Amino acid sequence: MTAPSFTNSTLTISDRIGRYFSIVSMLPALFLALWTYALLASGAWSNAPDLKSLTARTNHLSPAGVAWLMVATLLVALFLHPFSFAMTQLLEGYWGSSSVAIGAMKPRIIHHRKRQRQLQERSDQHYDALRQRSNQLSEKKLMEDKQEGAARDGDDPDEWNGEESERKLIGILDSKLGDQLMVHVVSHEAARRRLKRYPEENRVMPTRLGNALRRFEDAAGSQYGLNAILTAPHFSLIAPDRHTQYLRDSRQQMDTTISLCTVSFLATIIAVVFLLTDGLWLLVALVPYALAYVAYRGAVAAADEYATAVTTVIDLNRFQLYESLRIDAPRDT
Repeated sequence: MTAPSFTNSTLTISDRIGRYFSIVSMLPALFLALWTYALLASGAWSNAPDLKSLTARTNHLSPAGVAWLMVATLLVALFLHPFSFAMTQLLEGYWGSSSVAIGAMKPRIIHHRKRQRQLQERSDQHYDALRQRSNQLSEKKLMEDKQEGAARDGDDPDEWNGEESERKLIGILDSKLGDQLMVHVVSHEAARRRLKRYPEENRVMPTRLGNALRRFEDAAGSQYGLNAILTAPHFSLIAPDRHTQYLRDSRQQMDTTISLCTVSFLATIIAVVFLLTDGLWLLVALVPYALAYVAYRGAVAAADEYATAVTTVIDLNRFQLYESLRIDAPRDT
């Protein structure tokens, strides 16, 4: 199951065409068209790339040539759009039910489950070290205060309860002594941020993007007893325009980064095919490969933003959903 789509189904045909072929959505297709043109113009298909030939052909590119590039970009975008859902599912980790797919999914799921446990252990270790070091600093300060006769009741860490210990920790972090604890604070928070992208251990997916989306699919609306996947079409029809626009923008950002990741991977394959026998020129394929990696990580970050948008829309429109379905509002959360 992939991310719920809150796209408003009442959009007109012109609105849909405008969304499908917006400038932002055309950028990945334009990149693929320009990359392929650069390889062809440099003569990479038959010989080693010639930068002089590429420069000469680019400088003398006619208006008709530019028009053909635009047509190629439009065609790439046209063929990529119907596969956007399939591309998203592929990057999420829905690879099918064949023995090959299951065999590929199993080690990746185990890897992420181990990674999730490692992050939890790292977070706990740094938090425990933070509390331990904080108590040591408090005891040291207590000894200094006793020597100066400035000790007060309640300054002994052995007498603190959980709430008092937490308050003292915050006090130390807000002082100069907190400088000595920053390594544990930063490490603890970094591990916690990465843990937030994982669902429950029995729901782990084979990829980063899949885990980020699965986590929010399970969490969004759960505090109200609502299932984000099941209620997505309903919210898309009752939410105000500014809410659905916010959702569309967030979804568009995620879809664009996924498209960029896909076309960058295709560009990598094209470069390998063109440059396979050209020695060190094959290293050029690392450029689109690196872009694919960066775009994928961007898609994971965009998934976090989309999750926030969906969660917010559910928070703000759940009572309108009850009214539209003629269901009595709940007495509590």
